Amino acid sequence: MIYRLVIAVAIMTALFGATAPALSTARADAANSAMERQMDELAAELATLVETNAATLDGDAQRVVEIRLPAQTYTSAGVDHLGFSAQAGVGLATWQVASQKQTEQLIDIPLRTIASTDRLNEPGTHRLVFVLTRSDGRRVLTVHRFKSEAAARRGHA
Repeated sequence: MIYRLVIAVAIMTALFGATAPALSTARADAANSAMERQMDELAAELATLVETNAATLDGDAQRVVEIRLPAQTYTSAGVDHLGFSAQAGVGLATWQVASQKQTEQLIDIPLRTIASTDRLNEPGTHRLVFVLTRSDGRRVLTVHRFKSEAAARRGHA
């Protein structure tokens, strides 16, 4: 009887040990897929914004978007952070899942951030505003957190 128990425990341990890396990879893939889908949608929104609007000094053209950073669950590894930047004149989004960094080009003009949007760390939904402006004769997209009119009057985000 005790031998059966020992053999059952040994088999269960071996099965768990063999499947754990595959589960970890699947969870990371789920989080990366969710982010890639959202960044593809964001890139399309920003392309439409840039193609259909003129860049002004006042930033009249803008888009409000919601981006959801997946939390860590049994089926998803979760996103550690999401950041926006510009490199070589293009706007980039960079995120990290399970110590693997992913970068995707969003738009072919520079993207500027303010302090609250250079790195999003909290899981959940983030409302962001992308504003098309002109600076030094060049078109630029600036990203900041959405602020409702009531919150703006109170001075809160």
